Amino acid sequence: MDDRAKKNEREEELDRFWSIDELLPKKKPVFSKRATNTEAVEIELAPRSDKTSTPAATQTEAIPPREEETVVRRFIPPHSAEELQRIPKPIEEYVPRNALIRAVRIYRPKSEYQYYEVFLRDAIRLYPIRGVKCERTTFFSYVPQYSQMSRAQLEWYLWWRECLRNGELLPTDYSYVLLYVYELINLSEKLEPETVLASLLTVWEHYRDVYHQLDSALSEWVCDFCLLHHLSLPQNVSQKLLATAMTHSTLKEFYFLSDESQGYVKALLAFCNNYDYRKSKFYTGENAALFDKWIPAVLDRVVQSLSEEGRLFSATQMDDSRAERHAYSGALCVSRIKRRIEVEYCSFSRSNELRYFITDVIKYTENLLRVHLGVRSRLTIYSLPMSTKRLIDSFLSQALPPRERVAKNKREREEEAFEKLYDLPRAPLSLANAAAIEERSWQTTERLIEAFGESLPEESTLPIAPIILPQAPIETPHVAETEGDPLTARLLPYRAFLVALHRGDRAEQRKASEESGKLLDALVDEINEIAAEEMGDILLEDTGEGFAPIEDYRDVFERLVENTD
Repeated sequence: MDDRAKKNEREEELDRFWSIDELLPKKKPVFSKRATNTEAVEIELAPRSDKTSTPAATQTEAIPPREEETVVRRFIPPHSAEELQRIPKPIEEYVPRNALIRAVRIYRPKSEYQYYEVFLRDAIRLYPIRGVKCERTTFFSYVPQYSQMSRAQLEWYLWWRECLRNGELLPTDYSYVLLYVYELINLSEKLEPETVLASLLTVWEHYRDVYHQLDSALSEWVCDFCLLHHLSLPQNVSQKLLATAMTHSTLKEFYFLSDESQGYVKALLAFCNNYDYRKSKFYTGENAALFDKWIPAVLDRVVQSLSEEGRLFSATQMDDSRAERHAYSGALCVSRIKRRIEVEYCSFSRSNELRYFITDVIKYTENLLRVHLGVRSRLTIYSLPMSTKRLIDSFLSQALPPRERVAKNKREREEEAFEKLYDLPRAPLSLANAAAIEERSWQTTERLIEAFGESLPEESTLPIAPIILPQAPIETPHVAETEGDPLTARLLPYRAFLVALHRGDRAEQRKASEESGKLLDALVDEINEIAAEEMGDILLEDTGEGFAPIEDYRDVFERLVENTD
């Protein structure tokens, strides 16, 4: 082959190298070639003979049929004896002093490791050494250890730790704080558990504002430490730290302090409802203090009424949950203190029925507070039992101070002062006064006629003597009867509409609305506004078939109609 042919072959090979079709596998044709003749063909089939049979049919007929079949049933246990032996057994099991945690089981880890044995030896060696005052030196490490520090960094760590033990918490880097936490965790078997817990809480509470990552880490590690050593949180833990721990911990029920009077109520408000009253548009100014005082108080009262011990176990269904935890997950921890923890607990944050119930209690309480403040809008309540509503009504009616009338704005006060200038003086009805007024009127008429030079005809001499009217019984106006009932007095202008509403006469209601010059809805709104100011709630509601009095205030409406009719 000459050079030119070799060159052409090489070029073709390079072209095929860049061809995608050459790289793809060759496809086989899906359909083979078919005959192009589509005319009908007549086919004759020979009759089938009994002697003729396929080999498969012959083989099938040779198998004799079964006359009777016996089925033997045997019980197979879920776990054999060997399997039961392989199931790990807890090295420890106990019931903690927590109203929501029912059992804690502690197991050994499935595997062991030797990663951090050097760290443990260094921690044991350096723990009793006291620090000497020195200059602060920066240090950073994702997993801080003693072997990673220089001499200056180690001296600063020992001095910072010495000050911390004496109650003086100096500012330092996050890696030093994390190293101290690792030191406490790994030396927990050699130190008093109460001392370790107190040190962990001190570091957490002091440095969490600077290093927020401590919240997510220590909320889990403190929980693991307490579960392993049968400890509970001390009662002097700040509420701010407890709220933060509940927010970040996967086992929120551990941070519920059963000895605290309102610990359970605060947990329900934080994690077991679908409505945050602090985000309400009426949670402002003085109203915020009112909401913060009475909503937790009402919830506490409801909780106490539902159970003698102040729990909701008997009133609502709380989910039974089981959680498996690996102690000190994410921390530098030697294998000998690593444990697997199984917790059985009653979950208040995952119970849907309890969540809906608490949400309705909060909304219903806020509605009553809105009534107290003169706010007309209401939140929707779905399925709150009537017995709970009565309990809340009774509690707030006795606890809340009497509602003051809503202060009028400056413009309304100026309008009232201007209108009072043209008000007629109020005086009791008297026939003597009426006769005196009439006499003075005739005297004035006579003087006017004389002034214009005219005289009265003799036949039209005006009587000047007082007119003596028959002493008929005078009915006292109804306003005098309603002076002690401000609601009735203020609703007198609407008496025609109220009477028509009481009789169920739609035509009369429209007529009264037209005479007042207002639409029917606007007229009802004015009545409800007056009722809200006088008795703290609206009086009429739209039932879909027209307006009617609210069932809870039907007796008030009946008395009102009797006074205005």
